[in-house]
Amino acid sequence: MASFKKNFTILMTLQVSTYLAPLLTLPWLARVLGPSEYGRLSFALAFTAYFITLTNFSFSLTATPKISINRENRALRSQVFWETISAQTLLSIAGFVVLLALTYIVPYLGENRELLLTGFGMAVGSMLIPTWYFQGVEDLGPISGFVFVGRALSIPAMYLFVRHREDVYIAMMINTLVPLCSGIAICTYLYFRRELDFVRVPFKTIIERLKEGWSVFMATSLVDIYASSNIVLLTFIAGNVAGGYFAAGDKLIRAALNMLQPLKTAAYPRVSFLMHHARDDAFAFLRKMFVLQGSIVSLISICIFFGAPLAVKILYGPQFAPTVDVLRWMAFVPLMSGLSDLFGVQTMLPLGMKSHFSRVLIGSAVLNFSLLAVLAHFFGEQGAAATVLIVETSIAAAMFCTLHMQGVPLLRRPIATDATTSDPGPNRA
Repeated sequence: MASFKKNFTILMTLQVSTYLAPLLTLPWLARVLGPSEYGRLSFALAFTAYFITLTNFSFSLTATPKISINRENRALRSQVFWETISAQTLLSIAGFVVLLALTYIVPYLGENRELLLTGFGMAVGSMLIPTWYFQGVEDLGPISGFVFVGRALSIPAMYLFVRHREDVYIAMMINTLVPLCSGIAICTYLYFRRELDFVRVPFKTIIERLKEGWSVFMATSLVDIYASSNIVLLTFIAGNVAGGYFAAGDKLIRAALNMLQPLKTAAYPRVSFLMHHARDDAFAFLRKMFVLQGSIVSLISICIFFGAPLAVKILYGPQFAPTVDVLRWMAFVPLMSGLSDLFGVQTMLPLGMKSHFSRVLIGSAVLNFSLLAVLAHFFGEQGAAATVLIVETSIAAAMFCTLHMQGVPLLRRPIATDATTSDPGPNRA
């Protein structure tokens, strides 16, 4: 528990920089670039996010437990590390080839080729930051320091170098340099620390690891993909201005969601460890998480709903007035997202319910794209915001119903009988 509290504190500090840096530069970028160019930058960042998701794959959920379980075994820990890094490198190369090809196939992407290729450096930087490794060994201090410095330096850089509408390329470069430079610094730190042995990884093993994590990747990546796709598809359907209005609201919602990331990141390896060694303790821990995390997301959602007009006025100015309605539609997304994380990532995955987890998220992705195509066409940015709320609510409801039908004692204490001392039904999944 001490390591959990320590990592939570570290991650909270790091996460403050994650949402504080964009929030501090957001008013400047919105006013300097305007809705159209800000929408264009947001489109490029959202499209680049596809390749960041590809590079990260599902390793934060598949490699982290392996590192956690074998943290005292140097040989096995090193093997997992190099297998994961090798797989990420392969995915990064494949992603770059795909992106380059798409810029020659799709005219709109071709118009933004320089912007998109510059942004791809964020995917490379993401590959160089092995958060899954530091999560597994529950030592997040070093990685947080490097990333925090990078994000802190990006704030004055935005104000100094982004001065005109055409400086959208400079804004993208600054966004890219943060993870890229942080990643290089972290890799250098790991090299001199010498806590890992080099392990040569055969190509066959890399493919095996990708196949192993494919089902979790397909499920979890869909959340990131359709979150990015909302901006991408809205821009294609309704134009850069509507994309800019939606992106401005979405940025604040994502900042609110990121506030929970330290708690979720610190909790996941702890729950995985307890499910493996002491299941009753795991459920007791999850019930405490439900109270804590549920209270936080409820408060966040209420604040967003009532504070939307003031937030838009202060951060964006009158030219972004339509963003108020976007924020109010999406105000309760943090609440639904926080619940679905507890039901899904923190409970279903540690219990081995990967197939159930995947089916819920695949279904939600289909629902998202279907609704977005219709609502964005008729209602623009407000239609996209309504889509996000409907889909997040459906995910939380579906995961809760799945756990209930499987008899998982998440929100109640199990009855002390022989039946409850054995593994619950989800282990058979």
